[in-house]
Amino acid sequence: MSFYRALSKQLIKTYVEPAQRAMVVPWYQQPRQLTPLQQWWRENVYPVWFKYVIGPYERYQYEHAVAELRSYGLMFDDQHNSHDPVVERALELLPHDLAVSRYRRMMRAFEMNTKKTHLPVEEQNYDPMIPYLAPFMEEAKFQFQEEQELLKYHPWDRRLYSGPTTGLGEPTEYSTFSCW
Repeated sequence: MSFYRALSKQLIKTYVEPAQRAMVVPWYQQPRQLTPLQQWWRENVYPVWFKYVIGPYERYQYEHAVAELRSYGLMFDDQHNSHDPVVERALELLPHDLAVSRYRRMMRAFEMNTKKTHLPVEEQNYDPMIPYLAPFMEEAKFQFQEEQELLKYHPWDRRLYSGPTTGLGEPTEYSTFSCW
């Protein structure tokens, strides 16, 4: 446990009464008091702004993204970075048939991109926004959380530099040039 975390726990135990500890509400959960100008803006200007500016723009962006995914035969979840730890764990949890179909979609899209072609229109009649990876990502998050709780690990306890490795992913000691 880091020094500052232990210090803050001790200070809270010492100086804050138990009844007050239960009443402490973070600043982002406290109700906001709007000024009359903010209230007028929220009631009169923002609906018009959303209806004629932001709404159509976001709709255009969504339709454009759907058209791009359909043209290559991809799903939205195929775009996730496979090197992200949560996505990496979710891909390990993915059933074999879904993993194979994901791989084939990505290889087909890569090949079509290199050949500057697109799927035929007859094969573009699907919804690419159906999240097939989402339940597995949630399960991966729960697994990470459980592992961290069991190991009593917190990101602020991690040492980024000790000795020849920096903790930023070197496979072996002295595998990067830290100085010339």
